[in-house]
Amino acid sequence: MSGLFWLLGNLSEPELLRSKKAVVVKGCDAESLKSENAARLCPQLFCQKFLLDSREFELRHRFEVTIDKTVDGRQLIGGLAKPFVAKPSDGPVRAFACVLEGTQVAAGRAMTPADLSQLIKQSDWLSSLTNIKN
Repeated sequence: MSGLFWLLGNLSEPELLRSKKAVVVKGCDAESLKSENAARLCPQLFCQKFLLDSREFELRHRFEVTIDKTVDGRQLIGGLAKPFVAKPSDGPVRAFACVLEGTQVAAGRAMTPADLSQLIKQSDWLSSLTNIKN
């Protein structure tokens, strides 16, 4: 019985659920965003969902967020994406960045770690992000 209560309590925790058919963010509705934990995690999960849905990364990638900055109502989230299990054909580690306006991802993409380092120095992340060439 205690396992059932644990499961029910866990349903509201922010998390990214992945399957071959869909990527879903759970625990990030308007009411949930009032909690400190959800307010911190949900923008990162929205970014990851955007990148997986747009096929910038495969479902087998995990995201390590190293940048989370907010300026003038825009939030920049970035970091490194690595496969859960590396394969010899994976190539170099890739970075990612998303710009969010509220809970909506305005732009997001994969890039080199060097491009991510340059992006965080820019004042207009959204314009800079859309101008990066792969």
